[in-house]
Amino acid sequence: MGVSTTVILLTAAGFLAMVVGLVVNQKNAARLTGGATLLAALGGFFCYGYGFSQQVPFSPLAVVRAVLASLGMFLGRNDFSAVNGTALFAAYPAQLLFWLVHLIALFATASAALTTIGASAMRRLRLLLVFRGRLELIYGVGPESISFGRKLADSERRHTLAFVDTQMTPAQAGEIAAMGAVAFTAPNALKPDGRFLRSIGMRPGRQLTLYAMDQDAGKNLQYAADLLSALEQRGISPRQLTLILSGGEDCGGESLQAWGDRYGYGSVTLFDDAALAARLLVQDYPPCDAVAFDAEGRATQDFEALVVGFGRVGQAVLRQLVMNGQFEGSRFRLAVFSPDCEQVNGALASSGKSMLEAYQISFHPFDGRSREMYGYLTQRKDSLKYIVVCTGDPKRNREIAQELTGYLSRLQSEAAVYQCSYQGVIRHGPGGRLTVHRGIYTPQVLCTQGLDRMAMALNQCYCAGNGRSTWENWAGCDYFSRLSSRASADFIPALLRASGKTAEQVLSGDWDLTEAQLENLSRTEHLRWCAFHYAMGFDAMDRETFLARCRERKAQLDREGRSELRPGRDMLRRLHACLIPWEELDGLSAAENAVTGGKVDYKAMDRNNVLLLPRVLKAEKSGGEESA
Repeated sequence: MGVSTTVILLTAAGFLAMVVGLVVNQKNAARLTGGATLLAALGGFFCYGYGFSQQVPFSPLAVVRAVLASLGMFLGRNDFSAVNGTALFAAYPAQLLFWLVHLIALFATASAALTTIGASAMRRLRLLLVFRGRLELIYGVGPESISFGRKLADSERRHTLAFVDTQMTPAQAGEIAAMGAVAFTAPNALKPDGRFLRSIGMRPGRQLTLYAMDQDAGKNLQYAADLLSALEQRGISPRQLTLILSGGEDCGGESLQAWGDRYGYGSVTLFDDAALAARLLVQDYPPCDAVAFDAEGRATQDFEALVVGFGRVGQAVLRQLVMNGQFEGSRFRLAVFSPDCEQVNGALASSGKSMLEAYQISFHPFDGRSREMYGYLTQRKDSLKYIVVCTGDPKRNREIAQELTGYLSRLQSEAAVYQCSYQGVIRHGPGGRLTVHRGIYTPQVLCTQGLDRMAMALNQCYCAGNGRSTWENWAGCDYFSRLSSRASADFIPALLRASGKTAEQVLSGDWDLTEAQLENLSRTEHLRWCAFHYAMGFDAMDRETFLARCRERKAQLDREGRSELRPGRDMLRRLHACLIPWEELDGLSAAENAVTGGKVDYKAMDRNNVLLLPRVLKAEKSGGEESA
């Protein structure tokens, strides 16, 4: 290859690298342009100041000519004759410096042009880059989705980011461009078709996550369904597809999940704002951190919580604390203080009746600033561990939390105080110190791939021995079963804390449990499992119904050679036979096996969740053997 060809190729590569850099990292383009301008100006003043001073020593004319020549650099001009032949620039390094300064000046000019008048060209270049990496598609443009997109863009994930909506303001379009993302408003993007999928590079093997985040839950569901139809026509495998859908558990989004022969998204997660806020709270401040454990994994303290305010967030917090606050050796107690708690808890009292009966949950129709509230604090100051303020009013939350923190400090209580709202979570520490976690729309909460990998590994332990792969068994799970496995994976930090080990220790092979440790951790896992089902509206199945279902399963096995019936779980009536104390599980297993001739061991299921923890952590760490 000749010298000329080499120079041409290197020049083209350098130019392309600069342009791509501006496209991908446009959020830093203004800073980069400013820095390049300053650097080029300083370099120009030095080069031309020195050159002209050698021709006309200490002359105002030399200063003027140096300034004009420096400005000319940004227009693509150079005055090499001003420095050529001088003592300094006779050396090669100095000449290289001269041309590098001019290159930086041209880069600053080109950068300013691309970011100000080259928006169309920049968008075309970003469209070309849409074809690389995992595709993250956000439907619905608003403050929350843009904030989430910005955090996603700043993360270390290998992906391409795109937004879809009917329209967006110039300011929103600018923010989307600044994070290096692409915006689509065309009809074929709003009603996705094959042409749109080709334009975003959707092909077999490429992973796609759709975040449906419009404020209208109905529009989210419709868009997810329309996109799914286009993906099916293009022959995209469900294993490539993840759906994160705003709308809550009752929006009907579970029907879009691939299940059996039904085409759908390989992974579906439904959420609403209240559930996100509550989940962020227990992720950052898990109830297990408020309880001490002995060397055998048994809690040495009760878990007692107080919730101030009982709107949507307060009710979501109650469910999360119930699901994550159960430990062997510990009793669970929770009090709710809210003036209207009796008037707004109708749905909870009906669908969650068994949960309210199973745990010590009391309701007090008083304000968080009332005498009754402070009397309760004084009475329970030594046992309270966890206080959540979620009245729905940020100003009132702050006032109540600050007053509570000061009063508890005077009482020398160790209870922690948290604010929880749609804006995020704030922890009130001693001396007025605040730890703020702003924003519930974060990759930490919404990106569920790691959680799903752990849930898949846990589900595989339930299906062990059926000859199917991890993905095949996961694909055979209905939405509720996946939700149950995810809840189990979410509880892993509690099992680790109870065991006294870190995730790093377990991953390195340090998971040799004593008999007592295994027993206590398994009991804790059963308590958690029961709490999850109670929080999901389940009730205990009576023994007569259970045995009748066992006989039905036996009849199906004899008649057809197979049966999908699970005797212990009735999803239609929300009944489960395993909602019993740990000590009674062996008797339940024996009763089922006596009828069906099977070898079920319900205690072993809880033990396996504990024993398989290294494999589950490894699946999350490594990306999993088979990810959804």
